[in-house]
Amino acid sequence: MNVGSLIHRSLLHSGRFFFRVRNALFPVIFLLFLILVRPAVFLGNDKLDAVVTAAGILIALAGQAFRLLVIGYAYVRRGGKNKEVFANELVTRGFYAHTRNPMYVGNFLIIAGLSLLYGSPWVYAVAIPFFAWVYLAIVTAEEAYLRDKFGAVYEAYTKKVNRFWPDLRRIRGSLAEFRYDWRRALVKEYNTLVFTLASLLTLLDWKIAYVYGFEAHRTVIEVLSAGFIPLMLLYASVRFLKKTRRLQPERKAESETVFRAAK
Repeated sequence: MNVGSLIHRSLLHSGRFFFRVRNALFPVIFLLFLILVRPAVFLGNDKLDAVVTAAGILIALAGQAFRLLVIGYAYVRRGGKNKEVFANELVTRGFYAHTRNPMYVGNFLIIAGLSLLYGSPWVYAVAIPFFAWVYLAIVTAEEAYLRDKFGAVYEAYTKKVNRFWPDLRRIRGSLAEFRYDWRRALVKEYNTLVFTLASLLTLLDWKIAYVYGFEAHRTVIEVLSAGFIPLMLLYASVRFLKKTRRLQPERKAESETVFRAAK
């Protein structure tokens, strides 16, 4: 067995495992790093750290915004069946016409942004490579399933569209057939949205307090902490509206729903 085949098998088997635990994986890893690893100043340079921290925040927000855009244009119903990869149909429209895995692109941007913000070499050395393997492994498992189920149709799709890197040429034409459904995006994404924003606030508070001193920056920390209040209100409001069916996706968009392995 050659090295390439061994790596592929490792990705395939670990991808099936990570697919089953994907919803809990990031929160667990996030808490472990928060408890075990201390934040740091990037390369020990305060000015450079401020730039990198700001870049990390923007990258994480960009990843979350990208997820919201993807969901609002071409909905992917959260897939899987009995915690296994499953799909009824293949999505090739919307952002999926420009990258085969746009949600994972958004996920990785969020993780990379939070890691940059934290500033710890351990996060750079462990968390980013770990999640790169996780997403590549899950995609490998999904691709094996989709290739078996959809055959030549999926093969043609893989030859036309990149696995991860978005090719945004003609994106306007791809999205023109849809009307952005903000209700659907909010209902389907509010958990991740609130968690991402809460993670940003938590890491900023912790980094400022630990690295620069709580007493010296009490006001900044208190202002940031106050941001948890609107986040909790947002979460409670959207959850209530969802449960009472007062925030429903547009019917037209729902009729255009297509299915695929979960992202």
